[in-house]
Amino acid sequence: MIRIDQIWLGTEPVDMRAGMDTLLSRVVMVFGAAQPHHAYLFTNRR
Repeated sequence: MIRIDQIWLGTEPVDMRAGMDTLLSRVVMVFGAAQPHHAYLFTNRR
């Protein structure tokens, strides 16, 4: 089973074609750092 302690929601739209490196840099820019056992959710404009 995957352990998830917290779920973070990004409120600004993100291009869903972005790769993992782009999404990770977005997490670091918005939340400060990527934490273990945390899930980060992104949405597109629609």
